[in-house]
Amino acid sequence: MKIDSKPLRYAHAEGHTDVCYTEDGKHIITCGHDGDVRIWLDIEDDDPNSHCVGENALAVCFKDNRLFVATDNHAVQAYTFPAFDKDGIISRFTAPVTQIMSKPKIEVLGCTSENMEAKICSLEGGAPLFVMSDHKGPVLSVAICPHMKYACTASGDGALRIWDIDTQKVVKEVSCVPKINTFFAAKVLCRMDFEPSEGKYLAYPHNREIIILDSESWSQRMTFTHNTIKCAISQCLFSPCGQYLAGSTVAGQIAVWEVDSGTCIGIIEHPTSHKVSAMAWNPKGNGMLVYCDVAGQLGMLVNCYGKDSKGADEDDIEMVERAEGDDDEILDNLIENYESDDDNAISLEKIKNETLGITDKGDSRPVSVVPPPALATVPPQAPFQPSATPIHLEHRYMCWNDVGIVRCHTGENGESSIDVEFHDSGVHHGIHLNNYLNHTMASLSSHVLALACETPSKLVCISLVGSSKEWSVSMPDTEEILCVVATSGLVACATNARLLRLFTPCGTQRQVISLAGPVVALAGFNTTVIATYHHTDPGLSDQHLAMDIVALNGRQVRSKTVLLPLTPGSKLSWLGTTDVGSPCAYDNTGVLRLYDVASGVWMPICDSTTHSKGASDSWFIVSISESTQKVRAILCRGTSFPLTVPKPIVAELSIQIPLCELDTEKGQYEEQLVRWAHTTSEVDVKTARETALKLFALACRSEIEQRALELMELLKDDRLLPLAAKYASRLGRMHLADKLSNLAETWERDADKFNVAQNSHFQELETQETYDVTNTEQDLNASLIIPQKTVKKRIESDTPIKPVPIKSSPGGARNPFRKQQDTAKVVQSPLTLTERTLVEVHATEEQTENNDPLQPTEGETFVDWFSRNKPTLEKENPTLTPSELTRHCVRTFKGLQTKNTDNGLKRKLNDSTEETPVTNASKQSKLSAFAFSKKT
Repeated sequence: MKIDSKPLRYAHAEGHTDVCYTEDGKHIITCGHDGDVRIWLDIEDDDPNSHCVGENALAVCFKDNRLFVATDNHAVQAYTFPAFDKDGIISRFTAPVTQIMSKPKIEVLGCTSENMEAKICSLEGGAPLFVMSDHKGPVLSVAICPHMKYACTASGDGALRIWDIDTQKVVKEVSCVPKINTFFAAKVLCRMDFEPSEGKYLAYPHNREIIILDSESWSQRMTFTHNTIKCAISQCLFSPCGQYLAGSTVAGQIAVWEVDSGTCIGIIEHPTSHKVSAMAWNPKGNGMLVYCDVAGQLGMLVNCYGKDSKGADEDDIEMVERAEGDDDEILDNLIENYESDDDNAISLEKIKNETLGITDKGDSRPVSVVPPPALATVPPQAPFQPSATPIHLEHRYMCWNDVGIVRCHTGENGESSIDVEFHDSGVHHGIHLNNYLNHTMASLSSHVLALACETPSKLVCISLVGSSKEWSVSMPDTEEILCVVATSGLVACATNARLLRLFTPCGTQRQVISLAGPVVALAGFNTTVIATYHHTDPGLSDQHLAMDIVALNGRQVRSKTVLLPLTPGSKLSWLGTTDVGSPCAYDNTGVLRLYDVASGVWMPICDSTTHSKGASDSWFIVSISESTQKVRAILCRGTSFPLTVPKPIVAELSIQIPLCELDTEKGQYEEQLVRWAHTTSEVDVKTARETALKLFALACRSEIEQRALELMELLKDDRLLPLAAKYASRLGRMHLADKLSNLAETWERDADKFNVAQNSHFQELETQETYDVTNTEQDLNASLIIPQKTVKKRIESDTPIKPVPIKSSPGGARNPFRKQQDTAKVVQSPLTLTERTLVEVHATEEQTENNDPLQPTEGETFVDWFSRNKPTLEKENPTLTPSELTRHCVRTFKGLQTKNTDNGLKRKLNDSTEETPVTNASKQSKLSAFAFSKKT
C-alpha cells in the first residue's frame, strides 16, 4: 500500500521543533521555539494540552511515564506525565541542549549540548554516567546501542565519533558532518540511529545517502539512496521492529526503505519544502511516522510499512482476543454439559448469574459488566501573583500596578537583581536591589515593598515611608509562602499550610487566619485583604473558587466569604481592587468582573476580547478606575504576558456592562444608568437626569406609556418627575401626564406604611448578621494586651446594656460592607435601582448646631431618632396606641426635616444615609464598611 501523508498542523512558532511518542503510542508530544510543550491525542487533535516551560524548548523525550525537556536555562528538566509537574533536573549544561534521546531497552538518557559536550545520564539525575568531551564544535546528535556498549555522537567540527562506553574512548571517527559553529546554523543535523533490537547496525546520513555500518567491525555494510533525492539527508531513524529505515532531507523529503531488501517503499515531498527537524515512529509498530519541521508544523505519514497502518501488533492482539473468545466458548460448553444437579456441587453459571443479577433464560449468557471509567477533572489552578509574568523568564515583571513596576533580571551567570520604578516620583525614588535570596514574588504599595521566596521561605519588606527601614520574617518549619500582597495599611502572605499571615507595614505580626482551601491569589486595599482559594475540588472543566474579604480595624477582624464566578472552562488570571476598593476578578477568557459590596453581587464590567484584533491576543490588567470608568491594560499579541523590552504601552479600555442590544440607543442609556448605579463614577446630577429623561422620551415615542411610567416609578426622583410630566403633555400623552402628576402623592401616601413595615423586616434580618460587631468607644480604645472578657465585664458593671438601634436599608437586609457616607457632605444618587427610591440628588448644606432634643441630627434616620426620643414622645402623647404613635412620629420627623432644608423641598426618609453617590463627592473605599464605625 502506498505511503500516505496527512495534512500539516500548526504546532509551534517558527524555529527548531522536536517531537516524540509516549511509550504506549497514544500521545504525540512536541516542543518548539515558543517555549511550549504540547500533548496531542492524535494528529487531528484540535485542542492539545499546552504547557509553557520557558522562552524556548529545543528537545523533548518520553521515558518511563516522565517527560524530559531541554529548557532555556540550559538544563534537562523532568516532568511527570500526564500531570506535568516538575520532577527534578537531570543534568545541566553551560549552553543550549540540542537533543535528548532514549530507547525502550536502555534505562539512561543521551543528551547533547552546544557547549561541545555529550552526556549519558541516569533517569534520576545526579552525576552523569559518561561525559563525551573531546568535541571541537557543538554536538548535534547522539545515539546509544541497546546493549549500552557503544555510543555515537555527531559534532559541528565535522566528525562522527563512535565511543566505547566501558573504556570511554573513541573506537572510530568518520568525517561526514558539515562544519558549523552553532547548532542554530546547522542545516544537516546528522541524526544517526542504532538498530533497536540487537544494535548490530549503525545508520548515519552522509550527503544524499544513508550508510549502514556493522557494529562489530565498523565496516560499511550497505547504503540506501534514491534518484529522486537531490539534497543532503539530515537524519535517519530505524522503525521499532528494525525492519524499516526512514530518512529526511534538508528540503523536506522523507523516504522509507526496507532494510533486508534495500528497496525504497516510497518518498513523500514536503508541501512547503521546509527542513524536517525531528521524526518519531509510533511504538505500536503500526507504520505511522510523525515529523515536524523548522516552521513549527506537525505532520504524519501512514502505511510506511507498505501495508495498512493497522500493524502486526494489532493483528496479533486481535488473534489473541479471538483465541481467548474461543476458549471462553469451550469453557461455557463444558460447564453447561457437565453441570451437576447435586446440591453440594458448585455451578459457575449459577454463581455468575447470581452475582450479576441475571435470571436464566434458556441458552442466554450473562453479559460482562464493565464499570464506566471515572470522569477526569481539570487540575486545580496553581497559586500566582496578579500582574506578574512567569517565573522562568530571565527578564520578567514581578508586579505592575497603579503605584509602580517591579522587574526582575537574571543574568547568564545566575545572578539576579530587582528594579523598582514608581509612576509618581513624589511617592519614592527608584530602587535597585541585588536578589540574593532569589525572590520570586513581589507586591508594591505606596507604603511598602514586599518580597518573598518559596525556599527558603522568607518575607522581606522595605518601608517606603519615613526612613525606609527594612524588616524580614522567616516562616516556621517547612511552611512556604505561595502568595504575597502589600497595601497601604498591611502586608499579608498565604502559605502552603493554608494560613493567611497578616503584618503591619512596619513588621508587627497582626493576625493568623486559616483559609478553607489551597490559596490561588491575594489582593488588598488599605486595611482589607482579599484571599482567593479553592473551596472544593475542580470539576470536569471548571475551577471552584471562593473569596474571603478580611478587614482589620485596630484589634478587630471581620470577614465575609463570597463565591468567585468564572467563565466556564476558564482560570483566574488577575485579582485586585478598583481605585475605591471594589474587588475585581479577571479570567483567561477576557471577562472582567466587579463585586458590588453594597448589593453583594458580581457584575461583568468589561469583555476584553471585544477590544482585541487577533484571536491569539490577550490583555494584561494593570489597574481599574471606577471614577473614570476605565480599565488600564496592556495588549499582548500572541502571548498572555508583555515583554520587558521594549516597555509596553498601557491602553485604556472602557467599562461597559454587557446588557442586551447595546448597539441601540435604548440599550446604551440603560447600560449607563445601571453602571452609574453600581459604580462610583464621576457623573454629575445633570448628566444623570438627562440620560434618564432620554430613556423616558424613547419609551414615549415608541408609544409604550406603561414602560415610561414604570421608569419613573423605578427612579422616584421628585425633580425629574415634573420634567417627565411636562414632556408627556407636550407630546399629547395627557393620560400619562395625569398619572405622573399623581405619582408624587402616591409616594407620599405610601411612605409611612412602607417605612414601618420595612423597619420591622430589616430588624429581623439584621439579627442574623453574626459577623457584625457593634463597637463602643471603650472597645476601640481598649488595649490589645487586656483579654476581651475582662473588658466586657468592666463595661457591663459600668453601664447597663441597651439595644443598638438598627438602621433601615431600602435594598433589603443591612449590608455591613455598604459604603459609608461623608458626614460633612452627603450626596444622593438618582440612579440607584433599588425597590425603594432614587430621590432628591443634591448636597445638603452644613447644619447649624441643634439644641432641640427632638430636632434630628444630620444623617440621622427615623429609627435612630425614634429610639432616642421615644420616652419623650410617649409622655407627650399618652393617649395614642403604639401604631398611632408611630404614624404620628413619622409625620413629626418629616416636618422637622423639612424645616432644616434651605430650599424648602421635601426629602425622602433615610435618603441621606442610604443612597449611592454619583457626583463629585470625596473618594471613599467600598470596602470601608469593614471599618468599625461607632454607633451612637
